[in-house]
Amino acid sequence: MKKTIALFCTVACLLTTAWSQNLDVTHFMRLSPFQNMDNPSCESIYNGYVSLPGGMVHVGGNLGSIRYKKLFETDEEGYPVTLTPTKFVNSLAKNNYLGVNSAVELWGFGFRTGKVFVTVDHRLRVNTDVRYSKALFGLPVYGNMAYTEKPADMNITANVNAYQELGISLRHEINDKMAWGIRPKVLFGIANLRANKVNAVLTTDPVTYDLAMTYNADVRAAAIMPYNLTFDKENGFNLEYSTNVSDITGNMFKNWGVGLDLGFTFKPLPQVSVSLSVLDLGYIGWRTSTTQMTSVLHDAGRFYEDGSMVFAGLTRSDIETLIDGGNLNELLDTLAYYFPLAVTPTGAYYTATPMRVVMQGDWEFAKHHRLSAAAQFRFASNYVQPSLTVAYDGCFFNMIDVCVAYTMQRMSFDNLGVGLGLNLGYLNLYAGTQNLVAAMAYQDASQLTATVGLVFNWGHFKNWRTKNPKTKKEAPKKK
Repeated sequence: MKKTIALFCTVACLLTTAWSQNLDVTHFMRLSPFQNMDNPSCESIYNGYVSLPGGMVHVGGNLGSIRYKKLFETDEEGYPVTLTPTKFVNSLAKNNYLGVNSAVELWGFGFRTGKVFVTVDHRLRVNTDVRYSKALFGLPVYGNMAYTEKPADMNITANVNAYQELGISLRHEINDKMAWGIRPKVLFGIANLRANKVNAVLTTDPVTYDLAMTYNADVRAAAIMPYNLTFDKENGFNLEYSTNVSDITGNMFKNWGVGLDLGFTFKPLPQVSVSLSVLDLGYIGWRTSTTQMTSVLHDAGRFYEDGSMVFAGLTRSDIETLIDGGNLNELLDTLAYYFPLAVTPTGAYYTATPMRVVMQGDWEFAKHHRLSAAAQFRFASNYVQPSLTVAYDGCFFNMIDVCVAYTMQRMSFDNLGVGLGLNLGYLNLYAGTQNLVAAMAYQDASQLTATVGLVFNWGHFKNWRTKNPKTKKEAPKKK
């Protein structure tokens, strides 16, 4: 037992060196057949299962450093009464993240054959990853004089993917100590919005107070719905699209890509296991209704200087024109020529799916009671989002599954999650949330996740009921 505790603590300490975007609490629940979503080498306690449409629904939102209570002053009942922009800006980090991730199981099934467990699943997924700088809100709140010593660097990068995922997973048990899993996937894109760069840098001269700004933008979009997006300075944006069902379904499988999940599990002791998985390694090629929007600072006159727009104030002629009844809009229109926006159809382009790396250690300290520590690294928008989750899962009366998990990540330390599962013969019901704070005190919440599921399974507990985790032998039958 001492060796078991020492080994588990060593693994847990190694994992705590990383912080990541959190794993869902249902990942740690033994009665859930979807544990292999985060590790294809994960052992299933069932001989098979069938998931009907909506058998698994997951929605998760991560606000990063944004807090409701930092944006509004509220009354005693919690209703907003005053906007507090300064307080909000002060609460932001230098670089901030905003994300929404959801998944719906459209249909799926799994079955065991010998030492191999096979799953086939079809899911609808949406990944939204947005990064933005603090100066994006700091400049309008504080004004340019707050950026005399250093420039106001305002930038946004984003990648929004909506796609279908069809995967086939194989989990092979090499022996009692080792197992590996693989899930190749075919991806079919539905819609994408990718902002490679939207960047503006404003510098204020501390002596003359002259304003100098550089600017460039590159945004691409695609969808299975045929559309035509145009832009002109007089009328702005104009969007025309087709709602014809045949036009949409004809593009359903044209934005195809591939993905891959890999996992490996090792049990150095019967009660202890460690695992490593690489998930969502892949890409989608966007080929239907692709559009590119670009804008760079343009040399449009006297305000242009060495790649920057330099504004040293209005000249005497400008002021006299305004005093004599000149239209301020004419001056603004002139300034608009420095930032031409081009919207044009473009060819195919590719986006990567947010890759994840998960390291996990589990210790079954008593039969049907397990402690886990997991670290995850998520790679999205040229940014690594790390987190640490520790969880307890216990199964009672061979039908009730209770899980409690705590997650730490950057700018968010209040993520206490709970999960509850109920196995009624061939029917498995489960639900979980990663953040109870969001339900009880939404003003302090940085993220909200919820997962619910309904699955039909068979052969449940056939081996799991009788195995003794300490000896891996069959427990003696009662006389």
